[in-house]
Amino acid sequence: MYKILTLIVTLLSIYGCSGGSSLDEDNSYKIHKDITSTIFWVGEESSSENGGIANLASAWDEEWKENFGGVDTPDERDGYLPKGFIPKENPFYIALPFNDFDDEGDKKEGLLSFIPWAKKSDTQTQSLCKNRWVKIEKDGKVAYGQWEDVGPFGEEDRGYVFGDGDVKNSINNHAGIDLSPALKTYLDLEDIDSVTWSFVDDKDVPEGPWRERVTIKNVGWTQEWYRPTKESSWQWQLTGELNSEYDVDMYDIDLFDTSKEVIDTLHNEGRKVICYFSAGSYEDWREDKDSFNASLLGNELDGWEGERWLDISNPLLHPIMLKRLDIAKERGCDGVEPDNIDGHTNDTGFELDEDDQFYYNKFLADEAHQRGLSIALKNDKSQILELEPYFDFAISEECYDHESCDKLTTFIEANKPALNAEYEVDDESRDTLCNYTNALGIKTLLLPLNLDGSFRDSCE
Repeated sequence: MYKILTLIVTLLSIYGCSGGSSLDEDNSYKIHKDITSTIFWVGEESSSENGGIANLASAWDEEWKENFGGVDTPDERDGYLPKGFIPKENPFYIALPFNDFDDEGDKKEGLLSFIPWAKKSDTQTQSLCKNRWVKIEKDGKVAYGQWEDVGPFGEEDRGYVFGDGDVKNSINNHAGIDLSPALKTYLDLEDIDSVTWSFVDDKDVPEGPWRERVTIKNVGWTQEWYRPTKESSWQWQLTGELNSEYDVDMYDIDLFDTSKEVIDTLHNEGRKVICYFSAGSYEDWREDKDSFNASLLGNELDGWEGERWLDISNPLLHPIMLKRLDIAKERGCDGVEPDNIDGHTNDTGFELDEDDQFYYNKFLADEAHQRGLSIALKNDKSQILELEPYFDFAISEECYDHESCDKLTTFIEANKPALNAEYEVDDESRDTLCNYTNALGIKTLLLPLNLDGSFRDSCE
């Protein structure tokens, strides 16, 4: 039996299942010794050797092959990687025979009673198992992989996976774990071999090739969400008493400062509601401000008192943003506008690069869609080509003033709306500005800098 460590590490379950502190006597998770391992891979076609089970999709991701980036064939390798492409997700992955969702896509009952890192605060849409780190040992050599699928040949063997039970599966010498080609190569395994494995917390995973591309996408099932069109009209107001009298398709309003009742009223008036929150900065007036570890806080944002940049490369930030997305869903928002998601181009106090920003922004988009929420790409024009496929519309501030409106056409060409706000525009410039953005298909509003609703002029 596991003992519960009383001092819980703050903000765990970062990567799907990462986190948790249920430990045994020697401060480690249950060690499963002499377990038969087999090899499987993303994009594997069904055959008699794998029981007719293809791996184009995983138990948690209907588009696993696409999200991974291709077929991870074991026959043509470039070191730990498949030849011909760089995987978008971690090539060090495993499968274990348990699924925390049922056939209807609902969380199974009673998970708190046997998954040692499960918590009452875990969301109903996020897997407790996908992306969980696992330590694998063979003949004194150690590797690490992330749990990305269910198998081999079973998904209900909780007694073995989380406890002391024997493996239920009888195929392939009672195989109890599937390993990726990268793990096979690193550990020098045969197609059917024997390994020792155990769960491990994210904080205890050392640097290595398994850390070069960590999988953060959680369950990827087809969801329906609001998708604004290029013709959608909008109003943007984040402060002050809301003026809801504009005849527009959607309102973009503050997540924390707007009640569910106001959102319900806008819905009753036929409006869609986009909810704003900052995903890249800390604001010392927000109700969840105490959730932020000091290590996450960087430099102050110029001109915005009480606001500091966040370290988006730190996984401690993920659960806070997941909670904000959950709040948006609970309050009835149709979509979200995460702000300050271009920190890599600013003086944040952290050494953030394009990859840090891309994977953080994609994480936000994936998690929003998982909750049935639309999501806007805000201002990150330097990555607009790469990020457009993951976002539903773009919001820009002062693209005309910054001479960057042409970049927004990436969204328009993808049949998605590009929205823009300009501040402090004089009467002489208005017509020129509006004619230019209208010609590009950009929906431009002229608004006060503090977005308090004191005035609104539309280029339409």
